[in-house]
Amino acid sequence: MKRQILFLTAALTAAVLAGCSTTDNAGNENQNGSSGSVVENVVPNHGNTQQDTENNNQNTSSGTSQNEGEGQDYKMGVGIVSRLKRAQNAEDTDGSAEINTVVAAVTVDGEDRIINCIIDKVENKLSISNTGSIGSVANTEYPTTKELGDSYGMKGASPIGKEWNEQIASFEQYVIGKTVEEVNGIETDDQGYAQENDLTSSVTISISDLQAAITKAVENAR
Repeated sequence: MKRQILFLTAALTAAVLAGCSTTDNAGNENQNGSSGSVVENVVPNHGNTQQDTENNNQNTSSGTSQNEGEGQDYKMGVGIVSRLKRAQNAEDTDGSAEINTVVAAVTVDGEDRIINCIIDKVENKLSISNTGSIGSVANTEYPTTKELGDSYGMKGASPIGKEWNEQIASFEQYVIGKTVEEVNGIETDDQGYAQENDLTSSVTISISDLQAAITKAVENAR
């Protein structure tokens, strides 16, 4: 639960161009340290010194193991990949430009294995008239592809009948438990489409930018 809260905090703060934050565990450590303090037993000793010592050792050992588990090192990172995907010059007809930005937020454990992953994308499309004016006004907000949901319109063209947000949810689950080396080791063709059967049944979108964003996120994990 702790690591999910940490991760969701980073993802919500990120929105699209995200940042990440960490949670201070000092409160838990202080609480554990207080509950683990040794209090001198003022009850008269009736020859049970050895048994009391063994019980104290047992409690100390179990308490240490629990604290070590609670204090496991988790890190969070955000990676962003932004590319000019399409561009058409404005000549006799209007031109256009499309910039796609992929954001990945990850939580990794002490072995740098991904234990949680959230990915989203924004497609910024601009029209440019042959007189040089830009079709979008300043401060135009672009919804993310996840926010668009079914209205993104991929399901009808998808060979597996799945919308983008459905496919990205499958990919997010697919990378859980993997290192960044294993994520980048997923076999793809020269256009970035996955070639592994256990993935192509649920993900047919290009994953090259997803891999790149995850790589940056793991490298940025703190």
